[in-house]
Parts: sequence; C-alpha cells; structure tokens
Amino acid sequence: MKSLLEKVFFQANIGILVVDRQYNIVLCNYYMADYTKTNSSNIVGNNLFEKYKNLPEKWLKQKIDTIFLLKNSSFISWEQRPYLFDFASSRPITGIHEKMIQNCSLIPIVDDNNGATHVCITVTDVTETAQTQAKLKSTSKRLIQEKEAQQKLIEKLEEAKNQLLQSEKMASIGQLAAGVAHEINNPVGFIKSNFNSLNHYTEQIKQTLEKYNNVLSELDSPNTVDKIRAINEEHDIDFVTDDIKNLLNESFDGISRIEEIVKSLKHFSRADSNQWEEASINDGIESTLKVVSHELKYIASIEKIFGDLPMIQCMPMQINQVFMNLLINAGQAMDRNKNDGKIIIKTEWVGDNIVISITDNGRGISEQHLLKIFDPFFTTKPVGQGTGLGLSLSYNIIKKHHGDIVVHSSSDSGTIFTITLPVKQHQAASGDKAE
Repeated sequence: MKSLLEKVFFQANIGILVVDRQYNIVLCNYYMADYTKTNSSNIVGNNLFEKYKNLPEKWLKQKIDTIFLLKNSSFISWEQRPYLFDFASSRPITGIHEKMIQNCSLIPIVDDNNGATHVCITVTDVTETAQTQAKLKSTSKRLIQEKEAQQKLIEKLEEAKNQLLQSEKMASIGQLAAGVAHEINNPVGFIKSNFNSLNHYTEQIKQTLEKYNNVLSELDSPNTVDKIRAINEEHDIDFVTDDIKNLLNESFDGISRIEEIVKSLKHFSRADSNQWEEASINDGIESTLKVVSHELKYIASIEKIFGDLPMIQCMPMQINQVFMNLLINAGQAMDRNKNDGKIIIKTEWVGDNIVISITDNGRGISEQHLLKIFDPFFTTKPVGQGTGLGLSLSYNIIKKHHGDIVVHSSSDSGTIFTITLPVKQHQAASGDKAE
C-alpha cells in the first residue's frame, strides 16, 4: 500500500510540494520536478523561497503561517493570481500559452495530536479552462454590448416611426386643410357675388326712397304726406337704409377675412410640401399665424418685427410646421389668468442666413428640462396632452434644412427660440433634395 501511495504521489498529473514550518521542502513529485527542469531529489531539502525565487515570498509566508495556526485549507484561484509558481506552459506542442495558468491549494497536514506539522501545496494547470472562461466572458460582454446597441437601435427605430407618423399626420391634416379650403372657396365665391348684387340693389332702393321723399315734399295734400311719413317712421326706413349699408360693409369685411384664412390654409398645406422650393419666411409666418390665431388671440398679443428678407430654398410646409409648434408652445406657456401674454417674432437677414427668433413672456423652462427639450417623447405636459414629439420633430426639420435651432430660457423669465436657416441649400442642390 505504501508503495502504491508513493506511485500515486510521484506520478500524479498535478504539482505537489510539502513544506515544514521553516518553509523547507520535504517532499516533491515528478510534476514539480519536470516544470523546474531538475530532479525531485535536488528540490527536497531546499528552502521553498530559495528554490523558487519568483514566489511572492511575503504574501505566501503569511498564507502558510496562517494555515499552520488555524489548520484550515486555503485556495488560490487563477483569477486572484494567474500563477503562483512561474512555470512554462504545459502545452509545448501547440505553444499557445507562454505561462501556465494555475489553481493552487494549501492544505494542512495534521498529526495524531491534531497539530499541523506540514503544509501540502498543490499546483493544478487550468490554462485551458481559464482561456475558455476568458473567451466566455469576452463573448458575454460582447453580447451585452450588442444587446444594448440593438436596444438603442430599437429606440431609434421607434423614434423614427413616431416621427414618421407625426409627419404623416401633419401631411394628412395639410391635405384635409387644402380640401376644406377648396370647399370653403366655392360658397364664399357665390356669397361674395350675391353680396355685390345685394349691395347694388340696396343702393338702388335707397336712391328710390330718396326720390319718393322728394316727391312727397311737393305734394299739396297734407294728409297724404303725413300718412307716408308715419309709415316711414313706423318702419324706421331712414335707420334701416343706413344700417343695411353698415351690415353689408361688415359682411364684406368678414368675407375678406375668410378669403385670407382660406388663402393661408392653402399656402400652409400645399400639395408639393415635400419639395424644395423658394419661399418667403415672412409669408410663411403670416400664414401660420392665421392658422393658429384661435390658439393665441385671447391669451397673447403678437408683435412682428420683420426684416427685408430674400426668398430661401426650403420645404415650406415643414418650416411652417416648426413655426406652428413653437407658437402653440409659446401660447401654452402663458398664464391665462393674467391676460398680459406677449409673443415677439423677429426675422432678419444675416450674411448667408435667415435668423428667426420667437420670444414669449411665459413661465419659461427650468434648467434641468432645457437639457432634454429636443429629446423625443420628452414633455412636461400632463399625460394625454402632449406627445413630446413637436420639438423633436422641429429640431429634425431644421437640421434637415442644414440650419440650427437653440433655446434660451429659465423658470418664470420667458423663452427665446432662435432658428438659423441658410438662404441657399448648397447640399440640397447637389442631390440632397431627395432626403
């Protein structure tokens, strides 16, 4: 049995050393000898740290002393230390690894009196396992990164989808507005024609009544004159003839306003809205103001400071959509109870660019929200009252036009949105029109 145990000890495919309390080596198997390129007999009897000078002496002495004291085993994983003994790779044929990656165990050897007399040090080659685990970790990390990238891509696709839906929604609204404008134009046309005729007829009736009154003054019969005057007074003919003229003038004014609104709707929602063309920024703002007037007229006054601007290359419908988003947001920022809201719209020509600023004296935007204001789906409005896409879509439209949009604001001090647009779309002219 002793001979068998010795064979197992010496021929085991792991390194085995046994040291005493003075760190002297008392036993060594062939594996340890092979990797030190010497005979085991030349190892036994030597001090551990003199024989293996690359060992972490201070640290390992503390380990061994603790094992002698507590009589508890200790395990050193390759993840704590790639190797304890500086051995060459155990794969000399492939030569993949220069160093052997090891697990080491330190085991107390106890005598019959339960006293630790020696410490057995075992060295296990785990190079292949460590390499496999390292590859698994690398693969896992890569998969996590790919998953995060896919999640970001999904979010971007969702953002693009929602922006596309918003654009399609605006296009549908534009087509609807164009259709409504066309339908309104027809009745407005014949109503205006009828009013022109009515105005002419009223003038004729008024002139006829005046002639009747002139004839009355020439009549010799006082009773007849009195009766006719009584009839005129009963029906208040003088007031009616004057008021008809006023009513017609007011109606003509109303029809003209309807025509302007229809014209603005048609301008705002042109069928060729996705085409690059030359357009007037000032006209675009004017038509947008007419479209959103119902949102602003009771809560804010509008001050327009328009510069003398050249025509610019743009997609007018999309630029008008940006103006609409900013103006509606400005109106929603007003305190409706104070009735002192004010929006200032300023345009100017600066070099090769048109600069548009929209300033309001509303409640402003906090600093923490300013950082997110152009993020998709970000909104400070209650659930159901805002999609968080208006400013994000506006930002993308301006960037698509190779321009810039910035915001300056703070709580309770109002907000200024400044848009910069190039007069000429040089990139668009070279093929970017298909964007």
